[in-house]
Amino acid sequence: MKPAHVVLPLACCFITLQAQAQNSVTLYGIIDEAFQYTTNQGGGHAYQLQSGTLSASRFGFKGREDLGNGYAAIFQIENGFNSNTGKLGQNGRLFGRQSWVGIASPYGNFMLGRQYDLNTDFIGPFESGYMWSGGPGTQPGDNNNFNGSYRLNNAAKFVSVPFNGLKVGAAYSFGGVPGSAANNSAYSGAVSWTIGGFAIAGSYSHIDRPNTSVYDGTPTTTGVVVSGLSYSGFVSARSLQIAAVGASYALGNGVLGGTFSNVAFKGLGSGAGPNPEGYSGTGVLNSFEANYLYRFTPALQVGTAFIYTRSNSVNGAPGAIYRQIDLGATYSLSKRTDVYLWGYGQTASGTNSMGSPALAQFAFTTASSTNRQLAVVTGIRHRF
Repeated sequence: MKPAHVVLPLACCFITLQAQAQNSVTLYGIIDEAFQYTTNQGGGHAYQLQSGTLSASRFGFKGREDLGNGYAAIFQIENGFNSNTGKLGQNGRLFGRQSWVGIASPYGNFMLGRQYDLNTDFIGPFESGYMWSGGPGTQPGDNNNFNGSYRLNNAAKFVSVPFNGLKVGAAYSFGGVPGSAANNSAYSGAVSWTIGGFAIAGSYSHIDRPNTSVYDGTPTTTGVVVSGLSYSGFVSARSLQIAAVGASYALGNGVLGGTFSNVAFKGLGSGAGPNPEGYSGTGVLNSFEANYLYRFTPALQVGTAFIYTRSNSVNGAPGAIYRQIDLGATYSLSKRTDVYLWGYGQTASGTNSMGSPALAQFAFTTASSTNRQLAVVTGIRHRF
C-alpha cells in the first residue's frame, strides 16, 4: 500500500500545477525613476526627478483561461502612473494604458477594448525610444506613435501567430458617435516578416478627427497628448494618416535598426480642433531614424541613434527640421533591476507648426527656449 500512498499525492500535485498553468492571472509592473538635467527648458536649466524615462511606470493584470482545442480566453488591464506623485497617467484614466478582453486561437489573438494601434505594435520594436533609449529618445513629439503616446478606444484588433516568420495585424476603432459611424473612428493594418537575424515590418493607420479621437481634446482645445510643437498646430486636421516601415539586422552581439514614417494631417481647418494659424491643406512630417545597439556582456548594453525629422511648408510657412542624437548605456543588476545613463541632444531650424521659430524639444519634455536642447538622465528601473 505504501507505493499507492506515494503516487496519489504526486499525481494530485501534477494535476494542480497543470490547472494553474492553463488558468492564470498575473500581477506585473515597472517602476522607473531617474534624475534628469535638461538645458534651456522653459528659459533655464532644469534639475528634476523624472518618472518613467526608459519605461513608463505601470502596473497591470493579465490572465488566461484554457478553453480547449488550442483556444483560450485572455485579458489585460494596465495602469500608468507617475511614481513621483502617484498621479494617474493617460489623462487620469485608471487603466489608461490597456484595457481589453479577447480570444487566443491557433491562428492569432482577437481582442476588444482600449489597445495600442499597429504602428506601436509592429514598428515600435525597431525604434530606439520604444526599445532602449526611452521617452526623450523617441522621435519629435512621438508624432508617429511608435512610442505609444495614444491608444485606440472601442477597438477590435486581430494579430496573427507567425507563419514561416510572417505575421499580420488589423484593427478598427469604432467612433461611437450616434448617426455617424466614421466620426472619431480609426483603422490600421500591418505586416512583419522575420528570417534569421533580419526583420522588417510595415504599417498604415487612418484616424478620423485625431484631436478628439486619440489626443483627448475637444473641437476647441488642444489634446493633452499633443505637447510637441512640431505638430501641435495641426490638430484641426480632419484625418491623420501614418505610413511607416521599420527593419533591423542582428549580427553577433549587435543589432542595427531603422525606421521611416510619413505622418500626414489632412484637411487642416476642418473644425475638428483649434486652428490659431488659420491653416488649410495638409501638414506632413517625415521622420527617419538609424540606430545601433551592442551588448558587451549579458549585463551591459550600449546604444546610439540618429533621428532626422522634416515638416513640410503649410500656407507659406517654411516648415522645420529637427536633428537628434541619443547615446547611452544600461547595466542589469539582476534579471529584474537595471541602472542607466543616457544623453540626448537636439537642434531645430525653420518654423514649427505654431508658426514660430522652431524650438528644440524632446518627446514628453518641455520645449527649449532656443533651437538647441541637451538632456542627461541617470536612473534605476525595477520590474515585478
